[in-house]
Amino acid sequence: MASSFTEKIYPRLPILLQNLACSYYGWKKAGQRYNRFFDKHLASFKESEFWSQEQIRNHQDSNVRDIVQYAHRNVPFYRRWFDEHGIKPNDIESIDHLAAIPVLTKEEVRRSQSEMVSNKYDRKNLIKESTSGTTGTPLTIYFTPEGLAKQWAIWWRHKSRFGLHRTSRHLSFGGKASVPQGQVGPPYWRSDFFGKRVYLSVYHISSETVADIVKFLDNNHFEFFTGAASGMFALSSAMEENGLTLANPPKWIVAGADVLLPSFKKSFEKAFGAKSTEQYGMSEFAGNMSCCEYGNFHVDFEVCHVEKIPVDGTPYSRLILTGWGNDAMPFIRYEVGDLAVPHDGPCPCGRESECFKSIDGRLEDYVITPDGRKLMGMNQVLQYAENAREIQIYQGSIDSIVFRIVPGDGFGVADRAALKREFLKRAGPEFSVDFEIVDALERASSGKIRAVISEPARQQNAHRQ
Repeated sequence: MASSFTEKIYPRLPILLQNLACSYYGWKKAGQRYNRFFDKHLASFKESEFWSQEQIRNHQDSNVRDIVQYAHRNVPFYRRWFDEHGIKPNDIESIDHLAAIPVLTKEEVRRSQSEMVSNKYDRKNLIKESTSGTTGTPLTIYFTPEGLAKQWAIWWRHKSRFGLHRTSRHLSFGGKASVPQGQVGPPYWRSDFFGKRVYLSVYHISSETVADIVKFLDNNHFEFFTGAASGMFALSSAMEENGLTLANPPKWIVAGADVLLPSFKKSFEKAFGAKSTEQYGMSEFAGNMSCCEYGNFHVDFEVCHVEKIPVDGTPYSRLILTGWGNDAMPFIRYEVGDLAVPHDGPCPCGRESECFKSIDGRLEDYVITPDGRKLMGMNQVLQYAENAREIQIYQGSIDSIVFRIVPGDGFGVADRAALKREFLKRAGPEFSVDFEIVDALERASSGKIRAVISEPARQQNAHRQ
C-alpha cells in the first residue's frame, strides 16, 4: 500500500474497508510470491532435502562456480570488487575456494547497493523489497519473480515438515501498522480474506487488551501463528501475567525474524498450548537455515552455502553466506553479523545437510510505552529512513526516545520526518522524539548493532530477576 494511502486515508476507513485493503495487499503480495515458479521449486526442494553429502557437495560446488562467474560478468559491483582484490572467477571452482574472496559486509552493501543489481535485468521488471534493518542498516533488495518464488518455497518447505500448507489459516505477528495506533478497543487485528491470514497488531498487546485478543483467538481457529518471536512473546507473557491460556490452540508456532529463546518456547507452550519451530533467513536471500523435527537448523543447501568461522574461546562461529537463489542481486561471502553454534555429528532426522544447534543473533530490545505496552519489532520503523547508513533507537526514559543515526549521503529532513511518523504511529503521541547524529554506533561483542536499547526495559527485566 502506498505510503500516502496508509498515512492519510487508511486510518480513517471503517474497519471493513481496512480489512479489504489488507486483503488487497495480501492478494498482491501472494501474486508475487506464489507465481508460476513456486510449486515447481517447492516440489524440487522437498525431493532434495534428504540428498547424500556427496550430492549436496556436488550441487554446491557447481552453483558456487556458476554464481561467481555470473556475478563477475553481469553485476557491476562484483566486477569491480573482484578486480580490485585480484580475484579471477575461473579460480573459484568449489566452496573450498570461496575463502579467496574478501568478506562482504552490510556496510559495503549499503554503500554499493546501486551497483549490486545485475545488468541482465531491467529494474522495472524486478520486484523491490526492503530489509527490516534488524541490525540498524536497512537495505533495498531486487528480486526476479523466480528468485522470490524460490525464497518462499524454501520457507514453505520448512513449514511443510510440520504438517502446514500454504492454504493453512494463520495468525501473523508483524511490524506493519495494520491497526491504527490511536484505535481504542477491539478489534486489534485485521484480516486478509484471500490469504487466510489475520494480522495481529503487536503494538496493541497489553494487559488491558489481552482478554479481548484471547477471546478472539478462542473463537477463531488458526493452524499456526507466525512472525517475530519477540512479538509473539509479548502476547504469551501478557497472557501468563493475567492467568490466561488458549482454549483453541494452534498446531504450531513458527518463528522468524529474531531469536526464539528457550524462555519464549516455554511461554508459548504454557499460554498458547503449542510447540515452536523456527527458520533463519533474511530478505537478502543470502543464506537460509530451517529447523528440523529435532530442533536443529539445517542449511538450505539448494540455494546457499554457509561458511562457519570459529570465534576463539567460544562455542560460536561467525556465519559467512553465499546465495545463488536470486541472480538479480546475488550475495557472495556476505556477513550479516550473526553467530551460530555448530552441531556435531549426524542429525537424528536423517538429513545430511550441515546443521547448527542454535543461532545467536537478531534479538532486539523493546520499547516500553507509558501505558505499559511492549513494542516489539521496532526495527520495522528503521527501514523508512532510506538515506541513513545505520540507525538505533535509544529509550532513556518511559516517554522519550532518541534515534541515533549514522547519516549517509542525502540524509535530511524527510528521513527524520519518516522515522518520527512511523514511530509515533506505533507508539502513540505521548513520546518525545529526538535525533542524535553520530559517527558510529556501539556494537555488541558479536559485532552486531542492537536495533533498540531501552533503559526502562532493562530495569524492568532486572527487577523481575
